[in-house]
Amino acid sequence: MRLPIQVLRIYRVISYSFRYLFCELPRGLNISPRSKSTGITLLGNHGYALTSRAALKNILNGIGLQDRSFLDIGSGKGGVIIYSRELGCKNSAGIEYEKSLHDAAVKNIEKLKLSRHCISYNLDARNFKSYADFDILFMFNPFDDDIYEAVIKEIKLQLLGSDLKKARYLICYGDANIDAVNNSGIFSLIREDCCPYRGNGIRIFKFNSYE
Repeated sequence: MRLPIQVLRIYRVISYSFRYLFCELPRGLNISPRSKSTGITLLGNHGYALTSRAALKNILNGIGLQDRSFLDIGSGKGGVIIYSRELGCKNSAGIEYEKSLHDAAVKNIEKLKLSRHCISYNLDARNFKSYADFDILFMFNPFDDDIYEAVIKEIKLQLLGSDLKKARYLICYGDANIDAVNNSGIFSLIREDCCPYRGNGIRIFKFNSYE
């Protein structure tokens, strides 16, 4: 039986606060605290709310991570960048428009000595030119529908110009512009679920390769 959303929210606030005060702050880290308005400069940007390590592990269940690269689109302070590497991805990166959040991610990655395998890019996801370099693309409700659609179009353009036999996944977590994903014509839904840690929808798509 799934817990009510409000109960999950209260539990999350308590556990994230505890982790920040007693596990992160003493080590000079800043991963758990959300940032949904302060310092947000891009209209349509939804800010930062952490996807926990446990939630990410559940989301990635069934996807082999060894030798795969991971990209968090709208990566905030870098929590998912860090967790995906810890869970077994070969390397992990994130795209974050807001400089204050990007700077926090860089600091967190450096403090954990993960710079060799993890990186945060400070730019607009619509202008990122290396989507085809990654095997797993992750989006946790990062921005409004119009930006979401533009990013999906850019992803489509790049993937169709790359190795069409390479297995790739698009993970839409929480609110998402699913119409944009479906209308792209390059992804097939392979899993639809509900996150037991947050109550958010999970939709995992696979790139329609031409094997």
